[in-house]
Amino acid sequence: MAKMTDRHKYLVYVLHKEFGYKQTAIAQLMQISQSTVANAYKEICFRVTIQNLENELQEARDLISAQGLIPESPIFYIGDNE
Repeated sequence: MAKMTDRHKYLVYVLHKEFGYKQTAIAQLMQISQSTVANAYKEICFRVTIQNLENELQEARDLISAQGLIPESPIFYIGDNE
């Protein structure tokens, strides 16, 4: 198999995490090495963690916004003074 697509990585994640397949079984099924399976699984785990954190941060932003809170001091970025 050439470079794994995101879809293949998602399959690895679901097969291992949700269906309980061992990485060696997934490797045989997909005709790739066990280390490739391990790397794909780890990558998707990181993505899931990041996505969950982004969702939690957005919920915090929404709560702050709903309370009508504003920053104590404005945040300026380079180029804002144009």
